[in-house]
Amino acid sequence: MPGPMGGPMRGPSTTEKPKDFKKTTKKLINSYLAKYKIALIVVFIFAIGSTIFTIVGPKILGNATTEIFNGIMGKMSGGSGINFEKVAQIAITLLGLYVLSAVFSFIQGFTMTGIAQKITYKLRNDIAVKINKLPMNYFDKRTNGEVLSIITNDIDTLSMNLNQSVTQIITSVCTIIGILIMMFSISWQMTLISLIILPIAGIVVKKIVSKSQKYFNKQQDYLGHVNGQVEEIYGGLTVVKAFNAENKVSGDFEKANNELYRAGWKAQFLSGLMHPVMNFISNIGYVGVAVAGGYLAINGTITVGNIQSFIQYNKQFTRAN
Repeated sequence: MPGPMGGPMRGPSTTEKPKDFKKTTKKLINSYLAKYKIALIVVFIFAIGSTIFTIVGPKILGNATTEIFNGIMGKMSGGSGINFEKVAQIAITLLGLYVLSAVFSFIQGFTMTGIAQKITYKLRNDIAVKINKLPMNYFDKRTNGEVLSIITNDIDTLSMNLNQSVTQIITSVCTIIGILIMMFSISWQMTLISLIILPIAGIVVKKIVSKSQKYFNKQQDYLGHVNGQVEEIYGGLTVVKAFNAENKVSGDFEKANNELYRAGWKAQFLSGLMHPVMNFISNIGYVGVAVAGGYLAINGTITVGNIQSFIQYNKQFTRAN
């Protein structure tokens, strides 16, 4: 049915998926990311360095806790008590590591932000050139809002993902490997307890993500459709009035807006469940680790500081996964 602006009135379109995801990703890397090889190497080095300094921190902090605990126990047995000089040295070392980690993280974040913004700038220019070469029937099949959504919403989403995902992948991989090494160095029994929780968390997360993803796709689709209606209807309000189509376009807008509301509500609700569910599963793991750690500490297998360090590693490991 023709709309008041003379173009076709379209219902909500289905979310289009890339025809060839691998080819699209390869083209993005070769055509855009490849130009920033040196900058990306800098990002990788500083991201890895920041992660390593962060990973070593809990083990050093555990040494300070062990020193304080041994000092208190020694004082109760008639000894000299806590060696505050050694505790201060450990604290200064720990502070230095965290400062270095923060500096490395700032450098890699600053560099990656510059890369992402330059790629976004080039993408927008390339899309502008491409749009000028497209045939008219492309625009006849799409609303102005849907076309504008590609330049605004989609490009901004890609920019955000480039800025965050690249460094997150590096830090997550380094964090998982590094923390596993540190956990096994403390206690393989406690590490196995932590690893048992992972499959349970993975199953729960997969179910939540699979349900929420389709609503996020629907939300993005209807967002473009609503933007298109606002652009065309309010931009051509005189034509709408001339055809006496106020009630019809208002009804169409209300219908699309309701669909956008429902999709957005479901998407945000399901994604919001992720944090409390993961916290619940993590707390179960902490209970198991605490019980096993207490038993091993009583038997003299590990120290009190090791238990503290392991709990911190366990929290970081769960978050990284």
